[in-house]
Amino acid sequence: MQFSARPDQVTDALVLGGGTIGSSWTAYFAARGLRVQVVEPRASATAVAANVERQLAVLRPRPGAAARAQGHFRVHRQLNAVTAQAQFVQECIAEDLEAKRQALRGLERNVAADVVICTSTSALLPSAIQAGCRHPQRFLAGHPFNPPHLLPLVEVVGARQTHPAAVAWAMAFYAAVGKRPVRVQKEVRGHIANRLTSALFREAVHLVTAGIATAQDVDAAIATGPGLRWALMGPFLIYHLGGGAQGIEGYMEHLGDTHPARWAELGAPAFGAEERQAIIASVQEAYGDRPIEEWRAARDQGLAALLRQAER
Repeated sequence: MQFSARPDQVTDALVLGGGTIGSSWTAYFAARGLRVQVVEPRASATAVAANVERQLAVLRPRPGAAARAQGHFRVHRQLNAVTAQAQFVQECIAEDLEAKRQALRGLERNVAADVVICTSTSALLPSAIQAGCRHPQRFLAGHPFNPPHLLPLVEVVGARQTHPAAVAWAMAFYAAVGKRPVRVQKEVRGHIANRLTSALFREAVHLVTAGIATAQDVDAAIATGPGLRWALMGPFLIYHLGGGAQGIEGYMEHLGDTHPARWAELGAPAFGAEERQAIIASVQEAYGDRPIEEWRAARDQGLAALLRQAER
């Protein structure tokens, strides 16, 4: 299968959707020197551009980096207004199956058949989105972790009709622009990272709704404990180190039996109106004194600082 450009030579990208994820992708691609066309029909070009520029401002690890990125993106209201020849497409519209199918059909009318199209879907199966399109072999999932302009992870998932060469191309492209792509070998709802975070969130909901801890204390337990380790390594390496000189074998021998007992006591909470209201009340009590934008800005500044430290 032939593509419009080598993955390490892409200069022009199209981002469909200028919301939270789309504007973040746009900022990241622009900061990496790509010319980016972002299409967002539901918001003003001024509002989308302001979001992109706000995220670009965070991407200033070196003097002049953001300044060089300015001018590398343009915002359009309609897909057919895009003027640059896209060599890669990142679709970022709402998490709605039919809307994504319609978007893919629109992209096929406006983008050459040799251009890889990646969806940012976090929970839909790529094969379901792909169904019915004319060139399914070049379509797959490239799911970022929010916020994409800061977090390196991209989960790459081939769909049922995706050509293996398109998966390899996407893996190489994301790596070329500085991301950390991981290959999801089989389609599954939520891919890898969201399934892990959803499992953690389920137990967090149980701890709050069962009266074991407040939302603030659950967050503190993660942020000041395992979260610090998770910033450096995943659970398998953590437990490998936890086994001492024998590594994972030592861990399994000494502590392996403790996990089934913990698993047996993990909660399976209901998530109806009463439980959701309890979560809302606990979160509002902990964090309702500051606007969302302030929390988001603090998150982005903190992530940027962590990433800069990790690069040293």
